[in-house]
Amino acid sequence: MTMPVILPTGHARHDPDAVIGSTAGGRPYFEKPSRVAAFLTAVEAAGLVPRPVGPGQAGAIETVHPEDYRRFLETAFDRWRAAPARAKDVAVRAHAFAVRHADRPSQDIAGQAGWYLAGHGAPVLEHTWLCAVDSAQAAIQAAALVAEGAPRAYALCRPPGHHAYADLAGGFCFLNNAAIAVETLRGRGFGRVAVLDIDVHHGNGTQHIFYERDDVLFVSLHSDPNTLYPFYAGYADETGQGRGQGWTLNLPLPPGSGNAAWLAGLETGIARIAASGAEALVVSLGFDAQAGDPTANQAVDAEAFKVAGRWIADLERPVLLVQEGGYLVEKLAANLSAFLAGFLPADATPSSKDAAR
Repeated sequence: MTMPVILPTGHARHDPDAVIGSTAGGRPYFEKPSRVAAFLTAVEAAGLVPRPVGPGQAGAIETVHPEDYRRFLETAFDRWRAAPARAKDVAVRAHAFAVRHADRPSQDIAGQAGWYLAGHGAPVLEHTWLCAVDSAQAAIQAAALVAEGAPRAYALCRPPGHHAYADLAGGFCFLNNAAIAVETLRGRGFGRVAVLDIDVHHGNGTQHIFYERDDVLFVSLHSDPNTLYPFYAGYADETGQGRGQGWTLNLPLPPGSGNAAWLAGLETGIARIAASGAEALVVSLGFDAQAGDPTANQAVDAEAFKVAGRWIADLERPVLLVQEGGYLVEKLAANLSAFLAGFLPADATPSSKDAAR
C-alpha cells in the first residue's frame, strides 16, 4: 500500500526571506519554499504522488488555538498596514515582546504583535495566515486518512508548527500542525496518541499544549536547549504537570552529537512510546540534526535518519509524519529519501525496474 502525501500547494506565498531579507539578527530567513522542492524530489523518487490540500475541515485548529490568537494572525497584516506610518511595511514584526506574566494583551496592533509573536522568526506577511491554515489542513487531512485506515501518511507541512504554542507564534511556526494532527486523531476515535519530535530544536509549543494531559505522550529528541533555540524549554527534568506528570520525555543531546548518540537517544524514546499504550503516533519530522545545518549544532547524517525510519515503522501502529525543520536544503532530499527507505515497507515503493520507467 502506498503512502498518501498531502501538500499545501500555496505555501510559497509565505516567503519572508524574499520580502524582508535578513532578520534582525542579520541571518537569512532559512525557512524557504525551496525546502519543499527538495522534499518533493525524495517523495517522487520513492514513487509517491503528492496530492494537494483539499477543502478545509473545521475543528482541530479551533481546538488547539483560541479565537483571539487566530483572529490576530488572520487580521494582523491588514491592521498593521492601516496605520499611515506602516502603510508600506511588508511584514508585521514586534518591536517589544511581552513578558507573559503580564495581565493582558494590548488592543493596539503593535502591542499585540509583541504579545502573540515570540520573536523575529515569525513575521506575519500578507499571506501568512492562509499559508499557515493550509499547512494545518495538510496535517488534518493526512490524519483523517490515518483515521480511515491508512497505516501511514505524510503531511508535507510548510510553514512548520512545533514551536507554536496555543496562542504564541515563534521559530518559523504559526499553527501547531502536530498538535492539530493529534486532536484530529483523537476526535476520530483514537484514545492515547504519542508524539515523537526528532527535530533538532525542542518542540516547545507541542510540549506546552499537552503538558498537563495524560492522553498524549510527548517525546522529544533535540539539542540541549542551553545551547540552541528555543533555550527556555526542553530540559530533561520537564516531565509533565498534574495529570500529565510522566507523559513528557525530553532527551536533550550535547552539541556535536553524531549518529551513535542520536540513535541511543532515539532508542530510549522509541521504548517509551512502545510501552505507552498509544494507539497512533504523530512524528514531528525534522532533518536539522544534519551536520552543517545552518540553524543547529548536531552532526547526524542520512544513515541515522534511515535507522530512525525503520525503528518508527517497527512500532507497528498507525503513523502520521508531519514535516518540521531541516534547513540545509542541499541535504534534504537525501535525508528524506533515507528516512523513507527505512520507514516504508517494500510494497510501498516501486521496484528498481518500475522506478526506471
